[in-house]
Amino acid sequence: MTKKLGPRERILETATRLFHSQGYNNTGINQILAEANVAKASLYQHFGSKDELGVVYLKEGREEWFSGIEQWTSAKKAPGQKLTACFDFLEYTLQKDNYLGCKFINILSEVGGNSPLMFKEIIEHKAKLRQYVKGFVEKALEGDGGLDVDFVGDSIYLLYEGAIVESKIYRDTWPVKKARKMAEVLLKRI
Repeated sequence: MTKKLGPRERILETATRLFHSQGYNNTGINQILAEANVAKASLYQHFGSKDELGVVYLKEGREEWFSGIEQWTSAKKAPGQKLTACFDFLEYTLQKDNYLGCKFINILSEVGGNSPLMFKEIIEHKAKLRQYVKGFVEKALEGDGGLDVDFVGDSIYLLYEGAIVESKIYRDTWPVKKARKMAEVLLKRI
């Protein structure tokens, strides 16, 4: 028996689907309420505004993203393998989501700096992802004095981010595959 979702969960589930598939600005409150089958008062009781709903959408998106990527990386032992698993996870996720891209980049392209609270969530997500990737690079390059770990880590992070955007444009995973290969070359380890 499945648990019946309450109004808050239905609003968030509906908003998550709509924000990611049709865009934040193209999704109206009335559409969310109608598809979630809740009254307008429920939105304001649980979220206060569309902007606050957007913040929760991004926070939950970050939790979901890191839960998924950590499942993929925890299955590997060596840091280089864990880094490669990040790209494998990205390839899987892009295909699963029909190449809709990164919900954080998508929201940023729509709201820019007009929502300081959402902008803060976007920056926090990207900073956490950057450190996550750089952590594997640091471990993979321990003891190798010939490489600038910070430079290599940021380079691989930027390859990762670029692969997300290009995969959305081309609706294909070749950018992820190329970025993974470039990361392997940068590490000179995998």
